[in-house]
Parts: sequence; C-alpha cells; structure tokens
Amino acid sequence: MTNVPFHPKAARPNDSPFSSLAEALNARLRADSSSTFAGIVRGPDGAVEVYVTVSDPALVAIVEEVHASTGRRIAVRVVPGMKNSLAALENLFARIRVEADEVRQRGIALVSYGVHIPANRVRLGVEGLTPEIAESLRREFGPDQVEVNEGGRYQPMNDRDAR
Repeated sequence: MTNVPFHPKAARPNDSPFSSLAEALNARLRADSSSTFAGIVRGPDGAVEVYVTVSDPALVAIVEEVHASTGRRIAVRVVPGMKNSLAALENLFARIRVEADEVRQRGIALVSYGVHIPANRVRLGVEGLTPEIAESLRREFGPDQVEVNEGGRYQPMNDRDAR
C-alpha cells in the first residue's frame, strides 16, 4: 500500500482518529513551520507521517504537543528529507494555474496539475507528452519541483457507453 496524502478539505468522518490528528497537525505546522513542513500522509501501517524538509527540535516538539493534545493513540512519524516545503509547492501550483492557458497556447496540452504530497512535487499531466515537452516544463517550473506525466482528458461516460 502506498502513502495516502491528507487533504484537509476532503470529505471524511469527523470522528476519524487519523483525520482529527492530521487536521490539527496540518493547521499548526502550516502556521508555525511553513518553511520546513512538506505535508501529511497516511503511512502503510496507518500511522500519520509528517513530511518535512529537515527535522529540527522545535518542529518535533510541535508534533509531540499536538499529538498529546488530541488524546489519540495513532503512531506519528516525522519523515525528513523532502526537497520542497508544502508552501513552496502550493505557490508553484498557484503560478501554474495562472500560466496554464499560456502553456496551452504554446501547443502543450496541459490537462491536469496539482500538488502531490508523496512525490513532493507538483504533478503535471500532459496529453501527447514527449521527452522534449517534459524537459521544457521541468526547465520552466523547476526540475526538483515538478513531475511531468502523460495525462488524459476527463471524458464522462453516458449510460450507453457503460453497457
């Protein structure tokens, strides 16, 4: 099983121990450690994994304080070594959202983009991806900040197609 990113706005039961703890950690770390906080995922064993660029005693103390305050008994791990903070990735995502039409006007079929916490990158989905397009986008947006993949356009199925 792969790590599952925590999305604070995603629908979930309010009483989920994972969600309660992850939401509290997310809010606190965004406020107090935004330059090192890289996101939260559910580990393969169900633990809360806090991704960070570097682990420092102040950040670990925040994690321990929030964990104790929630009264939850879910394992929490601080996972250092991420290259990008979540704030940096969200800033890049906002830039790409603004520039997406310009990218498309250059003939690049950018069909999806979003922050992918486990990859610690902004994922770009491009229909008809070539190595040249991938390299161009990496150069433009930062090779350590984007992951470029083949993407497809969403096409809803009608009842006739489902049969």
